Amino acid sequence: MARFVATTIITLLLLAGCSSSEVDPTAQNQEKPAIPPQEIVIGDYAFRAFDPTANTQTRFDFSLAGLVEPDNLAGLQEELKKKKIRIRDRVMIVSRESTIEELEDPDLVMFRRRLLKEMNRLIEDGQLNDIYVSHFRVKTR
Repeated sequence: MARFVATTIITLLLLAGCSSSEVDPTAQNQEKPAIPPQEIVIGDYAFRAFDPTANTQTRFDFSLAGLVEPDNLAGLQEELKKKKIRIRDRVMIVSRESTIEELEDPDLVMFRRRLLKEMNRLIEDGQLNDIYVSHFRVKTR
């Protein structure tokens, strides 16, 4: 009998403690739903790189897009327009410095990682979460 009374008292104390820390269901309904990151176009790139040591010319042709938080989207779009020349320069430098192995990787992991790092260095208003490459063609002759 004493065990039953002790268990009942402990249960009541636990329930009393839980009721005071419960979240108000009306407060949950007032929270904004999470908005997923938005895609932003960075640009289309087509250029050549000449390597005099190997006497080869490489043609790059691809498009870039980034993933950004919705609250940073407007500011980032404006900043990408303002820094278009600097961004193009960084993209060309990263492309030219990339190794054949990085450019032949089907997922372009290192190439994308380096591009993302360089892009976020240039951007002051927000940050890109990820960068995507499409229509990627590289031809060396």
